Amino acid sequence: MVRSRAAALMAAALCATLLPCSVATAQAPSEGAASAALGRSLYTSYCARCHGVNMVSNGASFDLRSFPKDQRERFERSVTQGLRAMPAWGTTFQPDELASLWLFVSAAASPP
Repeated sequence: MVRSRAAALMAAALCATLLPCSVATAQAPSEGAASAALGRSLYTSYCARCHGVNMVSNGASFDLRSFPKDQRERFERSVTQGLRAMPAWGTTFQPDELASLWLFVSAAASPP
């Protein structure tokens, strides 16, 4: 568990250098340790298989680019409890990781 968390943090640091500045720094001041770079790393590890690389879905799953930016609670509920074919990730993500995942997804989402 410690190794995987360290690997995720290293991947987040790498993503921060590779992401466009606007996405890498797109974090709300109240998010604490949350970052869009960590969110990208988590997305790549856990979500891209179904939701597509860079959130470009093959049509078999929800297109996260269209997820409303004003519905964070809905996003977090869907991730933790699952929805339709999506599995429930439960406590897989720590609160700061879930916040980071939201920052990454919402940065790429279309305006509501």
